[in-house]
This record gives sequence, C-alpha cells and structure tokens, in this order.
Amino acid sequence: MDVKQINQKLTRIFKEEKKRIVFWYDSEKEFEESLSSIHAGEATLLRLDETGALDLKIQIEAQGNNSKYLLYAPWYEPEPEKDWLFDIKLYSYTFHADKASILMGELGLENQSLRPFIKARKAFFKNQDRLDRLKKWIAPDDREDDIDLKMITVLARAEQPDPFAILMKILESFCKSGSFIPDEESKPWKDIETLGLATSFWTFMAKTFGCVIESSQALSDLLIKIFVTDFSNQYKKDLPLSLEHFRLTGSSKTMNASVFISQWQTHTIHCKNFNRVSKCFAQKLNMDEILAPLQIEDLVDVMTFENVERRIISSFRDQIINDTEKEFSVIQDAVKKRLDGYWTNATFDGDMKDNLYKTAYQALITSINLLELRKKYDAGFSYKSAVDMFNAYTGELFCFDQYYRHFNELADTTEQAGWDILKQLRLSVEECYSNWFMDKLSLCWGDFLESDQGLLQHWHLPNIRNQYNFFKDKIKSDYVKSDRKRIFVIISDALRYEAGKEITDRINGKYRLKAQIEPMLGILPSYTALGMACLLPYKTLSFKEGSATPLIDGKPTGSFEQRAAILEGVEGTAVKASDLSAMSKDKGREFVKPHKVIYIYHDQIDAVGDKAVSEDKTFEAVRTAIDELTALVGFIINSLNGTHVMITADHGFIYQDKKPDNLDKSMLEIESQGIVKKHKRFFMGKDLGTSDKVFSGNTRQTAHTDTDMTFWLPKGTNRFNFVGGAKFFHGGAMLQEIVIPLVTVSEMKGIHKEKSQISKVGVSMLGSMKKIVTNIPRFEFIQTDAVSNRMKPRMLKISLRDGNELISSEETITFDSSSSSMDDRKKSVKLPLKSVPFDNKKEYALVLRNAEDETEYERLPLMIDIAFANDF
Repeated sequence: MDVKQINQKLTRIFKEEKKRIVFWYDSEKEFEESLSSIHAGEATLLRLDETGALDLKIQIEAQGNNSKYLLYAPWYEPEPEKDWLFDIKLYSYTFHADKASILMGELGLENQSLRPFIKARKAFFKNQDRLDRLKKWIAPDDREDDIDLKMITVLARAEQPDPFAILMKILESFCKSGSFIPDEESKPWKDIETLGLATSFWTFMAKTFGCVIESSQALSDLLIKIFVTDFSNQYKKDLPLSLEHFRLTGSSKTMNASVFISQWQTHTIHCKNFNRVSKCFAQKLNMDEILAPLQIEDLVDVMTFENVERRIISSFRDQIINDTEKEFSVIQDAVKKRLDGYWTNATFDGDMKDNLYKTAYQALITSINLLELRKKYDAGFSYKSAVDMFNAYTGELFCFDQYYRHFNELADTTEQAGWDILKQLRLSVEECYSNWFMDKLSLCWGDFLESDQGLLQHWHLPNIRNQYNFFKDKIKSDYVKSDRKRIFVIISDALRYEAGKEITDRINGKYRLKAQIEPMLGILPSYTALGMACLLPYKTLSFKEGSATPLIDGKPTGSFEQRAAILEGVEGTAVKASDLSAMSKDKGREFVKPHKVIYIYHDQIDAVGDKAVSEDKTFEAVRTAIDELTALVGFIINSLNGTHVMITADHGFIYQDKKPDNLDKSMLEIESQGIVKKHKRFFMGKDLGTSDKVFSGNTRQTAHTDTDMTFWLPKGTNRFNFVGGAKFFHGGAMLQEIVIPLVTVSEMKGIHKEKSQISKVGVSMLGSMKKIVTNIPRFEFIQTDAVSNRMKPRMLKISLRDGNELISSEETITFDSSSSSMDDRKKSVKLPLKSVPFDNKKEYALVLRNAEDETEYERLPLMIDIAFANDF
C-alpha cells in the first residue's frame, strides 16, 4: 500500500466512517519516513513514541469530541493488559498498512499478534490462487499451527485440513504411471519444502502418529513405519524380528496407523494409490518371505498387504486338498471375514476386470461345499427304488453338479487371468466329481435301469411327469381348451435340472414373480430332435422310414419352421429367443397378440458344448443361458403382458473337465447292420438286439413313439466315440441327461404381490452402548432376518463419526446368514478410534451405511469419554 492509498483510506475512515481517533501500528517502521506526506483531513498526527500516554489522554480530553487524531506507533500492537491506552482504543479504530495486516484482514484473522507469523509466510501469499483457496479454510480465531496446517492443505490440494487427508493427497503425487515412485519429483511436496512448511508438516505427522522422522528419506521412513505398525496391530502374535524395528511404539498415537490405513483403503478416490504404495513397501520389506513361516490363523485379520491375501488363499487351498476329512468350519469363517476385507473388494489397475481374490475365495467355499456334500454320502448311494433315487437327485444330489459347475466357472476365471492358484485344487474337485460322484451315481442308477423289471422296460415313475406328456398335461388342458391367457413356453436346448433350479431361485428373488420347478422324466435316447418333438402337440410320434428323424402326426419336426407350422394347429407359433428379445415392446405385443401358445426356442448351451472347439466353454454357456433366460422372462412379463411362462428343455447334459481315455469308451465287438443313427451316447436302429456291454431299450417305452425303434446306450458315463467333443455329452440315461426341469413362472397380484417384495435383512446392535471408554471399542450386531430368496444379504460399512467426519476405522460386514438360529446370525466389529482429543460432553455417532450406495442405514448417538490413553 503506497502513501496515496494510505491517505485515501485514512480520509475515508475519518469522514465516511466518522471515526475520531485512529491508532496506526507500524511494527516494521515501513512508513516512518513518509509520515510527513500523510494527510488525513483535519486529523492531528501524533507519534506515540514522542508523546506519553498520560499527556496524550489529557490532550484528547481537553480538545473534546470535535478533535480528530491519528496516533502513530512504530511498534506492534500491545496486548490489552499491557496497553496504557486500551480504554481509548475501545472507542477508536485500529489501522494497519503493512502487508501482513492487510492479509490478515483479507483472511478475517482476529489475533493481531499473528502479523509476524503471516509476514514469515509471505512467500506463500505471493500467489493469489493459493490465497483464495486458503480463505475457505481459515477461521477468525486460528493460531499459527492451524494456519500452517491449512496452508499445507492448499499446497497438497487435500480435501480438508487434516493430516490423514494431506498425507493421502501428497502420496497421490508420487503415484505416476500406475506405480508409487517415492524418488520422483512431486510438485506438492516441492512446494511444501520451498515455502518453508516442511518442518510444520513433520510436526503434524509426529503429533498424528507419535513418531519423529529424521532422515533424507523421511516420507518413505514414515510410510514403512505406518504399514508395519498397522500389520502389527492386526497380527495376533509378536512381529517377526525383521519388522520389529519399524513398528511405532511408546505412544497411544500408534493406533492412528491402523485408522489411517483403514480410512485410506475405504476412500473412494485414494484407495488405488493405497494399492500402489502397499505393493511398493511389500516388495521393499520382502513380505513374501516374511509371511511364509507365519501361521494362517494369526493373519486372518491383517489387511495391510496384498501378499497376505495370496498367502491365506494358498494355505486354505492346501488344507482343503490335504485334509479332506477335517471340518472346514474354521476356513469358512475365515473366508467370510476375508470376503468382507479390503483386498477382495478393491479395484485394481490393469486388466483385472473381476476381483480375482474374491473369485478365488468363492472357489474355495464352493469346493468345501462339494467335499462336505461328499462326506454326507461317503458310503455311496443306496435307494430302495428308482423313484427314490430320482427324488434324491432332484432334492439334493443335483448340488454335486451345481457345485462342480460353479467351481469350474470360478477356476476358469482365475486361470484365464493367468493365475495358477486353483489348479491343484481343481484336480481334487475333479477327483471328487468325476471319479467318485459320477461313478457311484452311475452304478446305483444303472441297477434300476437293467433287468426285465428295470426302468428301461417300464419308463414311468410314480408322481413324476413324463416329458412326452408335457403338452397334453401342461398346455392343452390348461390353455388350449380354456379361456385362460396365452402361455409362453421357453425351450432351452440342453438346460439341465441344476441350472433350472438356479433360474428358479433367481426369479424367486424378483419382485412380483413366483417360480416353481418340477422335474420331468425325459425321453431316451436324450437327443435334441426327439426331445424337441415330444414337447410339441401330437397324436402320434414316429420316425421317418430308415432314419431317427422324428415325425409328428406324419409331419417333420427337424427345423424351427416345421415346429412353428405344427403349433399353428393349436393357435400357436414359434419364435427364436434372440429374435423375440430384439423386438421392441410394441412390436413384441403385436407379434404375440394373435396366439395363445408361443414356443420360444433358445440355444446357448448345446450350441457351445456340442462342438469340440468350444466344449471347454460349456459352463460359461450355462451362465449365459441362465442370464438370458431370466432376462427373457422379465421381458415377457413386463413388456409383453405375459402372466404365465414355462421354461423347459429337450434334454440335459453331462460335462466332465477331465480328458477321457479308452476306459471311458464302450467298445462293441459286433456292430449291428440295423443301425440308423450313431452318436457318442447311443446307437439307434431296427432290431439291434441286446449286449451285456450296453443298456438296450425301445423308444415305444422311453419316448412313447408309435413305432418301434431300438437303441443301445453305453453304461455309466461311457461313450461309443468321442466325435464332436469328448467332455460334453448327452443322449444317455444318466440323471443329468434325463431329469428335465420344468420351471413355471407366474406374476403375483393383490396380496400375493405384496408378499413378493424384495427386502434386505435387518441388522440391530446388541446392547445399548451409550458411552465409549476405550480406544478400541467393540460392537456386536445381530441379523434379525434369515437370508432367503426374497430376503437378501445386507453389506454395511460401520464406523464412528463426528457428524460425517470419520473418527475411527471403517469396517465392512456382510450379514448373509440363512440360519434359523439367532446365535449363528451374530457378528462383531472393532473400531479403533483416531487418537485425538474428544469432548466428553459432545455427541458422536456409530454410523451404519449400506455399502453399495453409502446411504445411511442407522445412526446411533453415543458419547466418548476416554480417561487415559489405552490401546487395549
């Protein structure tokens, strides 16, 4: 501010603001030589260093209220208790012309003693953008430390003036090209050092984490101590000696390391940087070697390093492989904890689209489910009748197929990403499924197929619908002969029962939809042409002369168009699933309007599995089919006004990941001249005769044909040849091939519609904690509802907060128990508090937020009254 500006401002103060007495403190004596040029209208200029306080008071009082004075002092404004003129100052105006005072005025700072501090930070204020950004943080009563913290916040561009937020942002500046490079130049860090704020930064870090860093590699030294201390806080035993000297000790502030790590991991923006920094220090510490001898049970709470996740998964995998007789409940509990942890929910750089740690853990759980189911039937399978075994399969044994498929899906995902971690476990799963379950199942089921009284001679089971009666029983009587609304029938080629069960469960988890599944006894041989034909309306089912091509009332059924023509006779039509899904709502409604029966043909599984080049993707095709069929049902009901939908199949399938050998091949010494169709799972022809090496039958019994057609089936899971693929096959009499799913979906209305509401389980805190008296409080919760189709799991982020500011770690807990026992639905969480002063008269809160969208589920008020530092 120059002399002209000073004169203008003083004139305005005296005239416009009508001040009579103005004090001017010029501590740096910047304007002492210019006093002769200072003109403030009629005001008298007096120097306080030349006029005593008592004389000044007498002079002012003698002149009366009409006199005006500019009182100049070449020193700092004194504290009130030392100011002899304080009584006059109470009704006067204090003027400052130095840069520091002007800045204080701009910032709204009230404490004039801060001027020397502001002057010492003058380099910071040379940049107008920095000054403008600082203004939003400054409070009138801020002191030196407050202002330094906020200046560093501005330089780091942190979200708030908090050591945690500042450190996260500074570390972001060292994360370039997807890696943490501490030796790289960082503009925020360079500015902090250049502008003289580095000492203050380290003071804040010392106050926050309880450590003093004195090193040229200060930032790296601080971080390595934070990471090791967090590891130590979660590890259940004493630290390995190679890490011990890095651990922060001797202060209650050391728990801040874990609170900082937790808040860093849960930060929506900075969590990726955490991954990079953690990886850097894991390599620096050689964590893989350190972790190798440690006991897994001591590591289950540690979320510091990604290496821990790999170590735990590898160990659990080995335990599952080598200890198949042990109880796996400890592993299951630990896996649930890890699935709620950071690394299984983190987003990674690069090509990892799925979180492979989560995928691997899910594979472990699925393998345990499979092995536990095997234990239940370890003695093999024994049933009194074929219907008992059929019902056992549809009741529980199908889970072997489902677990096997799920595991292979998950293992495929990890292997396609280049991970070999599940390859050894895959061999154990294959041994359980292919060499135990399928063998035992085929032996037991085979006993019910053979002999004169066997199922092949009398292809009926009590209370089980035959597939060839589908149209007569489910469509004709209920729809074609009545005034009921139209029926949609989706036929998915090779959709087996376990996949149909999964579709049923998924649909039952949707609002206003209800699905029921029943099994049908499929036809033999179980191949597409015959399976598709028997689902159509017909009076006679026969074969074209000299072939295995089915005819419906003498008409061919092999093509989509031929089946559509047959359906026209019952006011029906046919459409491909892909074509229907591609229609708009209006076009779709126009298409179905003239018809009472709409057959929708879907081909995903068989199209992929029944080819040698793509059979390895069979389970991927099943997943796609489940997704597409569920979506198709939604489209029919929501867009086409459909109220009844059925999903079924022509046949099932068997898939075994192991490569077949000659033992899986049925060799026939004599080949009949009457064969009209050869397939890897059946031969068909006229008068084939019998052989003790095969199952033999007649389609008159197994497919309700009006003409005789005999067939041979290899026993068990054997094949006659491996043409067209060797792992995926169908056509035989195994339960996976001939148990046909029939899923009936209807729209719920009225009171039933309300019951179909989809909700998430409730969660309540046990007890009534009103006050926290320890640095690491523990809270216990209970899941008030059991998980079911319509009652979904709830994932909560749980933390302690001051308003919305985090004051503790934030932990994620999934409440997903389907147990009816309340004890099984209890979960607890520890929330280490940030080591800062808490007001024991202030209300804080335990906050529960839904993890998927951060909406608040519950906020429970409580007080914090920690009498003394206590980390335990």
